[in-house]
Amino acid sequence: MVDLSEWSSLVTGRHDDFDALTVRALTGSAMGQSFASPFPVIGSDNRRYFVKALGGCPEHARGSLAVEYVVAQVGRLIGAPVCDSGLIRIPDDLAGWPMPFGKLQPGIAHACLALDRAIETRPQLTSRTQDDNRRRQVGVYALYDWCFGSDPQWLHDLSNDRSIYSHDHGLYLPPNDGTVRRAYLELSVDEPNELPDPPSGLDPDAIDEVSAALERIGRDALVKVVRGVPASWPVSDDDLEALGWFLERRAPTTAARLRALI
Repeated sequence: MVDLSEWSSLVTGRHDDFDALTVRALTGSAMGQSFASPFPVIGSDNRRYFVKALGGCPEHARGSLAVEYVVAQVGRLIGAPVCDSGLIRIPDDLAGWPMPFGKLQPGIAHACLALDRAIETRPQLTSRTQDDNRRRQVGVYALYDWCFGSDPQWLHDLSNDRSIYSHDHGLYLPPNDGTVRRAYLELSVDEPNELPDPPSGLDPDAIDEVSAALERIGRDALVKVVRGVPASWPVSDDDLEALGWFLERRAPTTAARLRALI
Protein backbone atom coordinates (compact mmCIF):
# COMPACT_ATOMS: atom_id res chain seq x y z
CA MET A 1 0.00 0.00 0.00
CA VAL A 2 1.40 3.37 -1.03
CA ASP A 3 2.38 5.71 1.81
CA LEU A 4 1.98 9.47 1.47
CA SER A 5 5.59 9.99 2.52
CA GLU A 6 6.70 8.38 -0.76
CA TRP A 7 5.39 11.47 -2.57
CA SER A 8 7.39 13.96 -0.52
CA SER A 9 9.14 16.55 -2.74
CA LEU A 10 7.98 14.93 -6.00
CA VAL A 11 6.05 18.01 -7.12
CA THR A 12 8.53 20.81 -7.74
CA GLY A 13 9.41 23.18 -10.54
CA ARG A 14 5.89 24.13 -11.62
CA HIS A 15 5.82 27.05 -14.06
CA ASP A 16 3.65 29.01 -16.49
CA ASP A 17 5.84 28.51 -19.57
CA PHE A 18 3.07 27.55 -21.96
CA ASP A 19 2.34 28.99 -25.41
CA ALA A 20 1.23 25.98 -27.45
CA LEU A 21 -2.37 27.25 -27.55
CA THR A 22 -3.63 30.80 -27.04
CA VAL A 23 -7.02 32.52 -27.18
CA ARG A 24 -7.36 34.29 -30.52
CA ALA A 25 -10.87 35.71 -30.01
CA LEU A 26 -13.69 35.71 -27.48
CA THR A 27 -16.97 34.66 -29.09
CA GLY A 28 -19.51 34.96 -26.28
CA SER A 29 -20.13 35.78 -22.65
CA ALA A 30 -19.51 33.59 -19.60
CA MET A 31 -22.21 30.99 -19.02
CA GLY A 32 -23.75 31.69 -15.60
CA GLN A 33 -22.24 32.07 -12.16
CA SER A 34 -21.12 28.47 -11.70
CA PHE A 35 -17.86 27.36 -10.13
CA ALA A 36 -16.01 28.32 -13.30
CA SER A 37 -18.39 30.08 -15.74
CA PRO A 38 -17.02 28.74 -19.05
CA PHE A 39 -16.93 31.09 -22.03
CA PRO A 40 -16.53 30.31 -25.75
CA VAL A 41 -13.40 31.26 -27.66
CA ILE A 42 -11.53 30.60 -30.88
CA GLY A 43 -8.06 29.24 -30.23
CA SER A 44 -4.86 29.97 -32.13
CA ASP A 45 -5.46 26.63 -33.95
CA ASN A 46 -8.79 28.07 -35.26
CA ARG A 47 -10.83 25.56 -33.28
CA ARG A 48 -13.65 26.37 -30.84
CA TYR A 49 -13.14 25.90 -27.10
CA PHE A 50 -14.92 26.54 -23.86
CA VAL A 51 -12.50 28.17 -21.44
CA LYS A 52 -12.50 28.36 -17.65
CA ALA A 53 -10.34 31.06 -16.09
CA LEU A 54 -9.58 32.25 -12.56
CA GLY A 55 -11.82 35.30 -12.98
CA GLY A 56 -14.78 33.02 -13.58
CA CYS A 57 -14.43 31.27 -10.22
CA PRO A 58 -15.38 32.51 -6.75
CA GLU A 59 -12.32 33.12 -4.59
CA HIS A 60 -12.84 30.01 -2.45
CA ALA A 61 -13.11 27.67 -5.46
CA ARG A 62 -10.28 28.71 -7.78
CA GLY A 63 -8.66 25.34 -7.23
CA SER A 64 -11.40 23.94 -9.47
CA LEU A 65 -9.24 24.69 -12.52
CA ALA A 66 -6.59 22.33 -11.17
CA VAL A 67 -9.26 19.72 -10.49
CA GLU A 68 -10.58 20.07 -14.06
CA TYR A 69 -7.09 19.72 -15.48
CA VAL A 70 -5.99 16.74 -13.39
CA VAL A 71 -9.19 14.71 -13.77
CA ALA A 72 -9.21 15.08 -17.55
CA GLN A 73 -5.51 14.22 -17.82
CA VAL A 74 -5.71 11.09 -15.68
CA GLY A 75 -8.92 10.12 -17.45
CA ARG A 76 -6.92 9.86 -20.65
CA LEU A 77 -4.43 7.56 -18.91
CA ILE A 78 -7.15 4.92 -18.50
CA GLY A 79 -9.03 5.57 -21.74
CA ALA A 80 -12.02 7.25 -20.10
CA PRO A 81 -14.25 9.28 -22.48
CA VAL A 82 -13.16 12.77 -21.48
CA CYS A 83 -13.28 15.74 -23.83
CA ASP A 84 -10.11 16.93 -25.54
CA SER A 85 -8.85 19.54 -23.11
CA GLY A 86 -5.75 21.18 -21.68
CA LEU A 87 -4.10 24.51 -21.05
CA ILE A 88 -4.62 27.73 -23.00
CA ARG A 89 -3.02 31.15 -22.65
CA ILE A 90 -5.12 34.32 -22.43
CA PRO A 91 -3.07 37.13 -24.02
CA ASP A 92 -2.62 40.58 -22.52
CA ASP A 93 -4.84 42.30 -25.10
CA LEU A 94 -7.92 40.37 -23.91
CA ALA A 95 -7.51 41.28 -20.24
CA GLY A 96 -10.28 43.18 -18.48
CA TRP A 97 -13.27 41.45 -20.01
CA PRO A 98 -16.03 41.25 -17.33
CA MET A 99 -16.37 37.88 -15.58
CA PRO A 100 -18.89 36.74 -12.95
CA PHE A 101 -16.32 36.94 -10.14
CA GLY A 102 -13.91 39.58 -11.43
CA LYS A 103 -12.27 40.46 -14.72
CA LEU A 104 -10.50 38.30 -17.24
CA GLN A 105 -6.80 38.25 -16.50
CA PRO A 106 -3.94 37.35 -18.83
CA GLY A 107 -2.27 34.05 -18.13
CA ILE A 108 -3.02 30.33 -18.17
CA ALA A 109 -6.58 29.00 -18.22
CA HIS A 110 -8.23 25.64 -18.94
CA ALA A 111 -9.76 24.90 -22.35
CA CYS A 112 -12.13 22.17 -23.47
CA LEU A 113 -12.62 21.53 -27.18
CA ALA A 114 -16.22 22.25 -28.21
CA LEU A 115 -18.37 19.61 -29.88
CA ASP A 116 -20.28 20.85 -32.93
CA ARG A 117 -23.63 19.45 -31.77
CA ALA A 118 -24.05 18.25 -28.22
CA ILE A 119 -26.56 18.02 -25.39
CA GLU A 120 -25.88 17.70 -21.67
CA THR A 121 -27.64 15.22 -19.40
CA ARG A 122 -27.45 14.78 -15.63
CA PRO A 123 -27.22 12.91 -13.36
CA GLN A 124 -28.30 9.52 -14.77
CA LEU A 125 -26.41 7.86 -17.59
CA THR A 126 -28.42 7.39 -20.78
CA SER A 127 -28.00 6.10 -24.34
CA ARG A 128 -25.97 3.02 -23.32
CA THR A 129 -26.98 1.09 -26.44
CA GLN A 130 -26.05 3.89 -28.86
CA ASP A 131 -22.70 4.46 -30.54
CA ASP A 132 -19.96 2.66 -28.55
CA ASN A 133 -21.38 3.73 -25.20
CA ARG A 134 -21.40 0.21 -23.73
CA ARG A 135 -17.61 0.55 -23.77
CA ARG A 136 -17.30 4.29 -23.21
CA GLN A 137 -19.46 4.26 -20.09
CA VAL A 138 -17.09 1.79 -18.42
CA GLY A 139 -14.55 4.63 -18.33
CA VAL A 140 -17.21 6.88 -16.81
CA TYR A 141 -17.72 4.46 -13.90
CA ALA A 142 -13.97 4.14 -13.40
CA LEU A 143 -13.22 7.87 -13.48
CA TYR A 144 -16.09 8.76 -11.16
CA ASP A 145 -14.93 6.31 -8.48
CA TRP A 146 -11.18 6.86 -8.91
CA CYS A 147 -11.40 10.66 -8.79
CA PHE A 148 -14.14 10.74 -6.14
CA GLY A 149 -16.69 12.31 -8.47
CA SER A 150 -19.53 14.63 -7.57
CA ASP A 151 -22.12 16.59 -9.57
CA PRO A 152 -22.10 14.08 -12.47
CA GLN A 153 -22.61 15.61 -15.94
CA TRP A 154 -22.46 13.98 -19.34
CA LEU A 155 -22.21 15.33 -22.87
CA HIS A 156 -23.69 13.46 -25.84
CA ASP A 157 -22.32 14.11 -29.32
CA LEU A 158 -25.37 14.34 -31.58
CA SER A 159 -23.16 14.08 -34.65
CA ASN A 160 -21.97 10.63 -33.51
CA ASP A 161 -25.08 8.75 -32.38
CA ARG A 162 -25.04 10.30 -28.87
CA SER A 163 -21.49 9.20 -28.08
CA ILE A 164 -20.93 10.02 -24.39
CA TYR A 165 -18.29 12.19 -22.71
CA SER A 166 -17.67 12.86 -19.04
CA HIS A 167 -17.14 16.60 -18.55
CA ASP A 168 -17.22 19.51 -16.09
CA HIS A 169 -15.12 17.90 -13.35
CA GLY A 170 -14.54 20.98 -11.17
CA LEU A 171 -16.34 19.42 -8.20
CA TYR A 172 -14.54 16.08 -8.34
CA LEU A 173 -11.98 15.11 -5.65
CA PRO A 174 -12.61 15.49 -1.91
CA PRO A 175 -13.87 17.72 -0.38
CA ASN A 176 -15.84 18.18 -3.66
CA ASP A 177 -16.01 21.95 -3.35
CA GLY A 178 -13.58 23.17 -6.01
CA THR A 179 -10.47 22.93 -3.83
CA VAL A 180 -7.55 20.52 -3.46
CA ARG A 181 -6.75 19.94 0.21
CA ARG A 182 -4.39 17.36 1.65
CA ALA A 183 -6.41 16.67 4.82
CA TYR A 184 -9.55 15.69 2.90
CA LEU A 185 -7.61 13.57 0.44
CA GLU A 186 -6.09 11.65 3.34
CA LEU A 187 -9.49 11.13 4.96
CA SER A 188 -11.14 9.84 1.79
CA VAL A 189 -8.39 7.87 0.09
CA ASP A 190 -9.77 4.42 0.96
CA GLU A 191 -13.48 5.25 0.64
CA PRO A 192 -15.39 3.85 -2.35
CA ASN A 193 -17.20 6.42 -4.45
CA GLU A 194 -19.08 4.29 -6.96
CA LEU A 195 -21.45 5.75 -9.52
CA PRO A 196 -24.93 4.60 -8.42
CA ASP A 197 -26.29 3.96 -11.93
CA PRO A 198 -27.08 0.26 -12.63
CA PRO A 199 -24.22 -1.32 -14.60
CA SER A 200 -26.34 -3.69 -16.71
CA GLY A 201 -25.30 -3.79 -20.33
CA LEU A 202 -21.72 -2.57 -19.91
CA ASP A 203 -19.16 -4.26 -22.16
CA PRO A 204 -17.29 -6.94 -20.12
CA ASP A 205 -14.18 -6.67 -22.31
CA ALA A 206 -14.05 -2.92 -21.67
CA ILE A 207 -14.31 -3.54 -17.93
CA ASP A 208 -11.25 -5.80 -18.17
CA GLU A 209 -9.37 -3.23 -20.26
CA VAL A 210 -10.07 -0.22 -18.06
CA SER A 211 -9.40 -2.21 -14.88
CA ALA A 212 -6.06 -3.33 -16.29
CA ALA A 213 -5.22 0.29 -17.20
CA LEU A 214 -5.89 1.34 -13.61
CA GLU A 215 -3.70 -1.48 -12.31
CA ARG A 216 -0.86 -0.35 -14.62
CA ILE A 217 -0.94 3.29 -13.53
CA GLY A 218 2.61 4.33 -12.71
CA ARG A 219 3.83 6.97 -10.32
CA ASP A 220 5.84 8.76 -13.00
CA ALA A 221 2.72 9.34 -15.09
CA LEU A 222 0.82 10.78 -12.14
CA VAL A 223 3.75 13.00 -11.13
CA LYS A 224 3.83 14.40 -14.66
CA VAL A 225 0.12 15.23 -14.50
CA VAL A 226 0.07 16.98 -11.13
CA ARG A 227 3.35 18.77 -11.81
CA GLY A 228 1.72 20.13 -14.97
CA VAL A 229 -0.70 22.30 -12.95
CA PRO A 230 0.42 25.89 -13.68
CA ALA A 231 2.32 27.68 -10.92
CA SER A 232 -0.11 30.61 -11.08
CA TRP A 233 -3.09 28.45 -10.14
CA PRO A 234 -3.79 28.60 -6.38
CA VAL A 235 -2.89 25.03 -5.37
CA SER A 236 0.19 24.22 -3.31
CA ASP A 237 2.84 21.66 -4.24
CA ASP A 238 2.09 19.89 -0.96
CA ASP A 239 -1.58 19.48 -1.84
CA LEU A 240 -0.70 18.28 -5.33
CA GLU A 241 1.64 15.66 -3.86
CA ALA A 242 -1.26 14.46 -1.73
CA LEU A 243 -3.45 14.36 -4.83
CA GLY A 244 -0.93 12.26 -6.75
CA TRP A 245 -0.65 9.86 -3.83
CA PHE A 246 -4.46 9.72 -3.55
CA LEU A 247 -4.77 8.65 -7.20
CA GLU A 248 -1.91 6.15 -7.03
CA ARG A 249 -3.29 4.47 -3.91
CA ARG A 250 -6.89 4.39 -5.18
CA ALA A 251 -6.11 2.97 -8.61
CA PRO A 252 -5.96 -0.77 -7.72
CA THR A 253 -8.96 -0.68 -5.38
CA THR A 254 -10.96 1.21 -8.00
CA ALA A 255 -10.02 -1.50 -10.50
CA ALA A 256 -11.25 -4.19 -8.11
CA ARG A 257 -14.60 -2.42 -7.68
CA LEU A 258 -14.89 -2.01 -11.44
CA ARG A 259 -14.29 -5.70 -12.03
CA ALA A 260 -16.99 -6.48 -9.45
CA LEU A 261 -19.58 -4.80 -11.70
CA ILE A 262 -19.69 -8.08 -13.68
